[in-house]
Amino acid sequence: MQGVLSGFAVIAVVIGVGYVLGRRGRLGGQGGEVLTTLAFHVASPALLFTTLARADLSVVFSGRLLVTALSTAAVAGVFVAVGVVRRWGAGRTTIGALCSGYVNAGNLGIPIAVYVLGDASLVAPVLLFQLVGVTPVALTVLDLTTAGEKGPLWRRLLTPLRNPIAVGS
Repeated sequence: MQGVLSGFAVIAVVIGVGYVLGRRGRLGGQGGEVLTTLAFHVASPALLFTTLARADLSVVFSGRLLVTALSTAAVAGVFVAVGVVRRWGAGRTTIGALCSGYVNAGNLGIPIAVYVLGDASLVAPVLLFQLVGVTPVALTVLDLTTAGEKGPLWRRLLTPLRNPIAVGS
């Protein structure tokens, strides 16, 4: 129990410090945007890469991966079925399926796994399945079905390779 509280306390402190710095204007006019860009394009891919690179393959390719895949497919599948019946369209249905089947294995899962279980690699099956399996498919579906600027088909099919989080994984 102590580890769980420590994990959440660390996350709360980081959020609190960021909030106070932002409210006091210490980050400057573009500080929030710069930090967001840094976190998305540099820090998160680096964290995911190092976490997954150190993961034991017997932990990654274990029953946890099967449970993750089956539970994600079941929950997202229900949402997709409802989206088809209600005629929500591919974009709304894809985003809804992601929201229903995704868990926060990176931002919350890694710190909590480190503090509670002592091993960040225990979240590796979830991270890999979501970021190497689900995310590329969802991004490609969204890119192929949304209105707006359309590029050549080959470029739209390479959408997942332009996402730094997926590439880091």
